[in-house]
Amino acid sequence: MIDLHLHTTASDGTYAPEKLVAFAFKLGLKVIAISDHDSVDGIEPAIKEGKRLGIEVVPALELGSNLKGRDIHILGYYIDFKHPWLRQHLNDLREARRNRALKMVDRLCEMRIDVLPKDVLKIAGDSSAVGRVHLARVMLEKGYIDSIQDAFDTYIGKDGPCYVEKNTYSPQEAIEIIKKVGGVPVLAHPAVSKVDEFIPNFIDSGLQGLEVYHSRHTKQQTVKYKKLAKKLGLIVTGGSDCHGLSGELLINSVNVPNSVLNNLKKLKISSSDGG
Repeated sequence: MIDLHLHTTASDGTYAPEKLVAFAFKLGLKVIAISDHDSVDGIEPAIKEGKRLGIEVVPALELGSNLKGRDIHILGYYIDFKHPWLRQHLNDLREARRNRALKMVDRLCEMRIDVLPKDVLKIAGDSSAVGRVHLARVMLEKGYIDSIQDAFDTYIGKDGPCYVEKNTYSPQEAIEIIKKVGGVPVLAHPAVSKVDEFIPNFIDSGLQGLEVYHSRHTKQQTVKYKKLAKKLGLIVTGGSDCHGLSGELLINSVNVPNSVLNNLKKLKISSSDGG
């Protein structure tokens, strides 16, 4: 009944916030979190639609960071998404994302792949976080690739010929940003990030949880990270990491216990009270 990791058209999802909430309601979900990449633009319309339908929407955010060449994503739950400082910060990120995408367009064109800036911006639509998936969707529409994953594997993945490194935070900086706007910072999909040895350092910087339940975690990995969270005194969270129709439709594919939400709310209240 809970999915605390969902993306909308405000970043690289294919469902508009209102449509995602309506779909979640149709599936019987009671609580969801809108956790777009580097964007909070989908939260307010999702909350409004959630109130209309009677589904709780948790305001969240997923910030990308980098450590020793590894992509590490930090989720922030119950953030003050209207905070002016955060809004300005994310505006700067949006511009950096756009410039990076356009540099990759240039590299694709050098390989005689006819992807134009206007194509990418059109397909990104209302997204305030233009990213590689938007390039991939243009390439798919034009028949250059057979799937979204094919674009990453062949062209714009980390080892691809058209990949452009992004300016990003350290995990510690991402955690600090989330804490500054009242959020609960959680390490996303740790089995994917593969940075177990650094988690104690992240805790020193303010990390408060691990995303244990995730669509890309095996049963064994779920058990492993649940034990690790308990050992390190971290809360457990979970969600599907659904991006809509960009690949498999994952919403409501992960069984997240009610205790996850209860513990997250308790931690938020405790943090707000200075506990």
